Amino acid sequence: MQIETKFFGPQEISEADCITFKNGLPGFESRHVYTIMHYKEDSPFFILQSIEQPELALILIEFNQVAPGFSFEISDEDAAEIGLASPAEAVTYAVVVLPADISQATVNLAAPIIVGLSSRMGKQIILHHPAYQLRHPLFTSSDTSIHKKTAVR
Repeated sequence: MQIETKFFGPQEISEADCITFKNGLPGFESRHVYTIMHYKEDSPFFILQSIEQPELALILIEFNQVAPGFSFEISDEDAAEIGLASPAEAVTYAVVVLPADISQATVNLAAPIIVGLSSRMGKQIILHHPAYQLRHPLFTSSDTSIHKKTAVR
């Protein structure tokens, strides 16, 4: 099927590329079907693109890229909604916020997006833990220049 995207214009995707969020995302509860696209082949960023609303696209990065060693548990209810039998069946992402000054980019570790690889179901989980910040810095001062080359603009 052909979809319109915010960052890439018209794109061809298959039904197998679709991810369903049963209850939508917080703030976007009426949008349920998305796809995840690589921003660029050499970039750590992904785009969560709404199939239903072309201008709705979130920038993502894999959770372990910005918070290696951090872990959290999800409820049995959330795991069932996503169709997970084990954590290995999921990919966890953090939403990235890229302001005009890229060095000030942040990620939302307090509300990761979890996608079941085989179920193609997803959910944004709200964590209530002080270790997971809403605006965690994406870059340290030493690595900002490295990542500027791959930033989404």
